[in-house]
Amino acid sequence: MADTRRIIGTADLSYIEAPVSWRAYFICGFASFGGILFGYDSGYISGALGMEYVKKHFGHPVPTEVDATGYIVTSAQKSLITSILSAGTLFGALLGGGISEEIGRRMTIMISYLVFSIGVSNPFLMK
Repeated sequence: MADTRRIIGTADLSYIEAPVSWRAYFICGFASFGGILFGYDSGYISGALGMEYVKKHFGHPVPTEVDATGYIVTSAQKSLITSILSAGTLFGALLGGGISEEIGRRMTIMISYLVFSIGVSNPFLMK
């Protein structure tokens, strides 16, 4: 037999206002700060790709005088560099909390520092 009970009431449920607290402002501010950092990161990458060292190290020599350095970084290379850095931050953010719970914050920071140091020194080791 089908259940035929219904809820009957007079309350208007179309608009319910939740109280605004400092916690709500903090959560919204924290979320918007992520967007600010993403924009800063993209802007920083754009500036770094225009540097002479980056063009000479990662770019291709051009026969004509397109650029003052004589090297050019193609659009595909720029896209790849930008996406790899963004993917690295994504995986770091996703894995950082779990790794920190398993081995502790201090050890996680030390391992992150080691990975960063290897990544920074890598162009100098390849010469």
